[in-house]
Amino acid sequence: MKNGKKFKLSYISSLLMLNLGVSGITWASETTNEENEADHDTEVITVTGIRGSLINSVGIKQDSSNVVDAISAEDIGKFPDQNVAESLQRITGVSIDRSGGEGQLITVRGMGPEFNSVLLNGRTLATTSGGRAFSFDVLASELINGAEVYKTQNASLQEGAIGATVDISTVKPMDFPGFKAVGSIKGLYDDMTGKMSPQFSGLVSNTFDDDKFGVLASFSHYKRESRYDQANTAYYYKTESDLDGQNFGEIYFPQNFDQIAQTETRERNSGTLVLQYKPSKNVTVTADALYSDFNVQYRQDVFPMWFETGNVRNPVIDENNTLVKADFVDSYIETLVRQSDADNKLKAFGLNLDWQINENWGLTADINTSKAEHDPGKGWSDVVAGRPGEYNYDRTSGDLVPTMTFENFKDGDVLTAGWASLQGTRVEDEVLEAKIDNDYFVEMGALVKVGFGVHYSDRTLGSTYAETENPLPWIYADNSTRIPLPAGMLTTYNADGFLSGGSGSPTEFWPTLNSDDLFAFLGTEEAIAQLDDPDVARDIFTRAGFAIVDDPTAYDVNEELMSLYTDFYFEGDVNEMPWSVVAGVRYVKTDSTSKGNQVALLNLVESNEKPGEVRAITSDDYVSVEIGHSYSNVLPSLNGKLEITDEVIARFAWSKSLTRPELSEMSPLANYGDGPTDQLFGSGSNPKLNPFESTNYDFSLEWYYQEGSYAAIAGFTKDVDGYLGSGETEETVTVPSGTYTYKMSRPINEDNTKIDGFEIAVQHMFTELPSPFNGLGVIANMTFVDSESTADEGGAKLPLIGLSDSQNLILFYEKDEIQFRIAYNNRDRFMQSKPQSWRDGHYVDDYKQVDISGSYDLTENLTVFFEGINITNELYIKNAEYANQTLTVTETGPRYSVGIRGNF
Repeated sequence: MKNGKKFKLSYISSLLMLNLGVSGITWASETTNEENEADHDTEVITVTGIRGSLINSVGIKQDSSNVVDAISAEDIGKFPDQNVAESLQRITGVSIDRSGGEGQLITVRGMGPEFNSVLLNGRTLATTSGGRAFSFDVLASELINGAEVYKTQNASLQEGAIGATVDISTVKPMDFPGFKAVGSIKGLYDDMTGKMSPQFSGLVSNTFDDDKFGVLASFSHYKRESRYDQANTAYYYKTESDLDGQNFGEIYFPQNFDQIAQTETRERNSGTLVLQYKPSKNVTVTADALYSDFNVQYRQDVFPMWFETGNVRNPVIDENNTLVKADFVDSYIETLVRQSDADNKLKAFGLNLDWQINENWGLTADINTSKAEHDPGKGWSDVVAGRPGEYNYDRTSGDLVPTMTFENFKDGDVLTAGWASLQGTRVEDEVLEAKIDNDYFVEMGALVKVGFGVHYSDRTLGSTYAETENPLPWIYADNSTRIPLPAGMLTTYNADGFLSGGSGSPTEFWPTLNSDDLFAFLGTEEAIAQLDDPDVARDIFTRAGFAIVDDPTAYDVNEELMSLYTDFYFEGDVNEMPWSVVAGVRYVKTDSTSKGNQVALLNLVESNEKPGEVRAITSDDYVSVEIGHSYSNVLPSLNGKLEITDEVIARFAWSKSLTRPELSEMSPLANYGDGPTDQLFGSGSNPKLNPFESTNYDFSLEWYYQEGSYAAIAGFTKDVDGYLGSGETEETVTVPSGTYTYKMSRPINEDNTKIDGFEIAVQHMFTELPSPFNGLGVIANMTFVDSESTADEGGAKLPLIGLSDSQNLILFYEKDEIQFRIAYNNRDRFMQSKPQSWRDGHYVDDYKQVDISGSYDLTENLTVFFEGINITNELYIKNAEYANQTLTVTETGPRYSVGIRGNF
């Protein structure tokens, strides 16, 4: 460990000991025999299953001083869905983004993944996303006990979320004293591949020495073999180029059309170990560890078509000036293959002390660390081979997939080498946190409790991009004579049933090859000798060949946080209506340091060829650059609660919150170009970015009319200041030849955004119906959001990225040995990326999904179950501004699982 980290740990330890030493109370056991006997005589009745889970979640929501929604495990090791993110999407206002058909990232109340904090047992987890957004696919749902979504802030809640703070909890041995063993095994069937993959999980827990010591260990193995099909157009760009000798003015021209069939294997092994010690009734010490290894291997067989305006014949332009039909001549019919084998590891360790120092003072101290690593292995390959050919493109039918006609490949066709490269990004994220939280109960009129504490965090994100050394990737394709590939290298790919869930007639057969075989051939003397300049390739092969070589422009961003907070808890009655208010303030200081390597600008010299212009002289070697930044924020908050009746609660909340910019946007790297002395341009990231700050208002009315049943309506407003945009700033550069002004294109804090929305939620258990219908229940919720921004262009109102309405409907039945649930989730159309000068915005179409699950209790200890995800085989569709400008159509297919679960 580095000396700096040692110092920080020592400093944290000193803070902890100082706080603990105030009371002068030892940890010796103070529990009397009478207390032990009383504890053992207490009967604990645990309600499990769907109803128990929902009753527990409603209790959390009702009792909280914040606006909170929660989900709870139905039993130990039994979370409602296969994926934590897929369970979270059932919560009002939560939407998810998917990867390979599985939930990965969350959006809350229209705020994207980077605006939400995800904690595990109150701790920040490192992530391999390359930013702040947490990837849920590294967490096994069997290891999770519950999750709470805090939609309003209080001072004790860790800052960083404008959207919401999600706190996921894991199981601990003292949650259920005594021996406990849970295990399940199931087979997961993927409809697109027709393959069944095994999954199993287990948990063992026990407490000893009159429940003073507890141990819990859990393990989960997940494997899925899947396929997805995709029709892909990267974008439509605006152009005024002539098409076949005609000028149609400014039109939208498709960049390409690709058919992509991806086969993938996802495998995750994860586990936890928890040790708890309770030396006295008032002290609990918990040490825990979590490990997850998530490996994703995939292969993409792609049939690509690249469109050029100069190759167009017989163009057809529709009413919104989009090219919808054309013949393309002097082109290439190609095949493209991508292969990847990447690994994601997460390790987390923590030590927690929960101490009730006396009847008025409770203290919790916690120190934890986590590390996440993404390793691309040898890198993902991108190889192309093809032959000259012509084809026709036709989108006039209105089908999701255009009609492509071309001269089919046939035996004897000779394909030649094209682009060939390997590339990947290594990501390492490391977090060290420590915190001390105190609750002190007082009797000072309406003031009943004071909460106060200190939090410390040190986080470093490192990113290293690597790729095949230039010019090796493109010299084979740019050779004056294309280099033919051996006939035995090519096979025919059978994309049987390609995009069968969509409309159109896509091609199902095209040539393919193995990336490793192509790389091996291109490295032979036979291939190298045919190059225009073979010595260039020989020199690279001597050093590395087709391998990924670290780019010198690696960088890391360190962020150190120190925060102090206090909360004041007030209670009282008004007209016999109990009320409570939590008012607090949080102060946080942020220090960031961005380090990297780049080519240095040494001088600007006058150009001999172009008077009035200068030419940039840069260093031959990369030099290190380091930029620091500091800022502080004061974040007040107020949460009010009025119990109008025993069943009806009204809430009001006001707060200021922040989200820090993505760490990847804080790279210190920049580049400076040539040009006229009064028009010098450059670009880069921005290590001086400030956080986005939001002023938030929340109102809600909740009616808890029977156990496990409620209705609620909530409204909210978020005024976000400092939202990121891409802009030009003037920066002065001084070099030996003088001082110059550059217009630098960087991400900057420039826009203000306002989000308004409201939520409606109903949960009802039909206990009043006669048996067996009294086992029925329903959950329904809807979220409606809207936004406006100073970035809205030309008077047009642009939605916030990721902002969309959402709806959930869940019907369930639980009676005796039977459980069944069907869940419908819909997310309305939303903008995924904003318009650029050369293209319009990109949008994701409405997406709905239906999932089912059911179980039957064979005995008190054994249950058989089944699950179905996306059973209606919904397609994921993206388009540009106009509906017929389809960008991607993706089919991931349904997946099903059956299994047996034991609980002892």
